[in-house]
Amino acid sequence: MRAAQMKERPGFSLMKQTDIQSLFYMKLPRWLFFDPRYADLSLEAKLTYTFLLNRFQLSRRKGWVNEHGEVFVIYPRLTLARELRICEQRVTAAFRQLVERQLVWEKRCGRGEANQIYLAQVQPQEDPSYSCAPFLSPEEDSALEGAVAEPQDLLFQNHGICGSRTADLEVPDPQNLRPSKKEQRKKEQSQDPVCPSVPPETDDDQELSEILANCELDSLDPALAQVFENAIERLFYSDSYRIGNATLPQKRVRSRLHLLTPVILCDVANKLAANLDQPVKNSTAYVMATLFNYISECHSDLMVDPYLNWLRAPPNRR
Repeated sequence: MRAAQMKERPGFSLMKQTDIQSLFYMKLPRWLFFDPRYADLSLEAKLTYTFLLNRFQLSRRKGWVNEHGEVFVIYPRLTLARELRICEQRVTAAFRQLVERQLVWEKRCGRGEANQIYLAQVQPQEDPSYSCAPFLSPEEDSALEGAVAEPQDLLFQNHGICGSRTADLEVPDPQNLRPSKKEQRKKEQSQDPVCPSVPPETDDDQELSEILANCELDSLDPALAQVFENAIERLFYSDSYRIGNATLPQKRVRSRLHLLTPVILCDVANKLAANLDQPVKNSTAYVMATLFNYISECHSDLMVDPYLNWLRAPPNRR
């Protein structure tokens, strides 16, 4: 279909053909809309399930499984509400719908520990009366992006096809249009600094914020969360960190911190609380060492766990 002439332009940039591949997105299951069992779920419930499904992929890669090989998700209501930009009560209502439709099941782990959320295996049921725009598979999408012509090529093709209507295609260049006084005033206001006294956020600050967000400190006791935040911050900004006879550079330390999860923090808290005999002179350094060491230990523990190894072993070796 040929695009209509644009004699007027909006005051913001529009997406182009080459911008599609740079988008970051989540996969929204199509069956949430065509399956009669879930079609009447609220949009907030469907979006909540999409966020849980995205977190499920992360948990699966990290090996968060129970004794039956089932993957569990850690996603506190408050954290999800903050990411969805809605109140916690609406997230709770969305969870209630998902539980009623048997799409999720929660395992309560006791006071001070986050609930473990399991997603149900769904066999979608088709609804012949449902129709919508066609969906592209990832392979079709990639092939389409590779086969898309440049915008000037499409313009040339349209020019040849339309024949006598070539004069209609001569649209003024948008950048030559003089902005209105209102648009110019908005542009000048957008360029003014909002608060000169507040320093801009650096790449290091953004990386630390990402690490702390993965930890979901809001799900912990406030005092414990503050202790962990201080320890993580000191590890992050350390030029190097000494472990035994090895001195790890800052880059390696930060890469380990990206592996932190709420489950690891809960295990570290239990380790810290288990110290009943040994006096600690420097509590901050002790927390930092325990936290950093456990990041690696939790993965090695999974590798040598007898029961998990039994599950991974082929049937003839069990």
